[in-house]
Amino acid sequence: MIFVAVGTQFPFDRMIRIVDEWVGDNNESAFAQIAEGKYIPKNMQWKAFIDADEYNRRVEQADLVVAHAGMGNIITAREKQVPIIVMNRQYKLGEHRNDHQADGLKWMDKLTGVYAAPNNKRLIDLLNRYKTLEKPTPSDNQRQNDLIQFIASCL
Repeated sequence: MIFVAVGTQFPFDRMIRIVDEWVGDNNESAFAQIAEGKYIPKNMQWKAFIDADEYNRRVEQADLVVAHAGMGNIITAREKQVPIIVMNRQYKLGEHRNDHQADGLKWMDKLTGVYAAPNNKRLIDLLNRYKTLEKPTPSDNQRQNDLIQFIASCL
């Protein structure tokens, strides 16, 4: 099952539409959290908003997470050892206030189990091969925890 999340601040209709169409064309199962988007999925179940408990449960049950390029999504997917495709909202398309998510994709894509989709074509390519994407491992989480502890000790 694929879990799609856009967060609570902004809708992300472009990403939702691409995944929804792909799910329909590939007979896959998916659930999407769509915020206040105008596009209503036709091929996957959805809710506008979900609470943290449901979010965590859906990530745990997912074979893949597709989300906006936010750190919370990446951290949770890595903790739950689920591969994640992150797509950036684009300022020029009216999807965000600026293009900071595009800058983040450059380093996000270097994390084990995290796959950057800077454009629609790349998102579809990654969806087409999602069953073969590498998952984060427990050792990845330990390195993440070590980094957090190191940063905290410097403060």
